[in-house]
Amino acid sequence: MPSSPRFRPFDDNLDADRALAILRSATDGADDGELFLERRRGEALVFDDGRLRNASYDAAEGFGLRAVRGEATGYAHATEISEASLRRAAETARIAVGSGGGRLAAAPRPSNQRLYSDHDPFDDAAFAVKVELLREIDDFLRG
Repeated sequence: MPSSPRFRPFDDNLDADRALAILRSATDGADDGELFLERRRGEALVFDDGRLRNASYDAAEGFGLRAVRGEATGYAHATEISEASLRRAAETARIAVGSGGGRLAAAPRPSNQRLYSDHDPFDDAAFAVKVELLREIDDFLRG
């Protein structure tokens, strides 16, 4: 697969200030809430009896929005990252927590450690290299 551009939803799909305003409206009166954005890519190769039998590639992007008040949790998600889909998700999450009356606490102090680089290893090996590796493994296992 050719290299794909980096995932930058606030550069490409959403205005960060407007997204934050939508999140605040969805969590108004809630005890907690979050917005997460994700991008997934996957590749599956099935090698059997000395031959490549199947190959598939999948890519998806999306988000989830959650609001919590007491025991109630409102959650909505979408595979389209846009202001319109974020607004719809906010309305859905908002219904579950009601009008509330609480205030969100300040975000905790960041304590994350950077464990991984921005490097995406997905494209490190060409498709032909992956197939050849599977062929070698298959040959080895069949002795």
